[in-house]
Amino acid sequence: MNQFLDRRPRRRILPLLLLAVVVFLGFIAVGVAIESDNSPRAPKTYAPPAAIPAPGSVTGADPSASPAPGLTGPLQLVRGARLVNGVQVGYPHSSVGAVSAAVEYWRQLGSTLEPDRAAAVARIVADDAWSDAPDALAKGPAATRKALRLPATGQLDPGTSVVLSPVEYQVRSVGADTIQVLLLATYTTSVPGSGMQTRMGVYPLDLIWSGGDWRIPAPAGNSTTDYTSLIAEPGSPQASAKGWQELKR
Repeated sequence: MNQFLDRRPRRRILPLLLLAVVVFLGFIAVGVAIESDNSPRAPKTYAPPAAIPAPGSVTGADPSASPAPGLTGPLQLVRGARLVNGVQVGYPHSSVGAVSAAVEYWRQLGSTLEPDRAAAVARIVADDAWSDAPDALAKGPAATRKALRLPATGQLDPGTSVVLSPVEYQVRSVGADTIQVLLLATYTTSVPGSGMQTRMGVYPLDLIWSGGDWRIPAPAGNSTTDYTSLIAEPGSPQASAKGWQELKR
């Protein structure tokens, strides 16, 4: 009897360890929270939560490289010429238009926990050649729900939200009809019972001029580019040294 009682706690430990490993791997899979420091002033980092696929062949950006010339200093965002299903579209064929589009597209895709909403946005902002964009981008909110331990489907409790807010920018790989925009943004999650968390992250987005607007092209392949080295406190000397510039609304 004593041997039986001694074994019971051990039997409980294994399932708990397995559960912890599964949860940990789930968070790694969707790029959740890499905190840069525990000090109050250090920015907290967060990898892209809203599964816009990593930059494809039109980028080749090196995080250590300098921003592309021709667009520096504070940038006044412009609005799209039209509103389609709550998404601003119809941006100028310019670097300013591209940055403005990137801010809008990331804000839309990064601030929803509804896969159907992400799919709807994809139908508006993805290039026509990217035929499976709705399915691909719908995986972002699904992965975020899983990471936050929320129900996979259905309505969420009031007060549950994610909000991505770009605050600074830089551009890379500028071509006649292609550009890569990097955004320094806060990502805030709010879950009843777990509180609110805000982290800082770098959010890259390739854009291509297609059909009279800036659109997200189909990814040409997987990218392992790590932008963690570009994380900085917005407005700080460190941010300026890393090439970040203010976004003005």
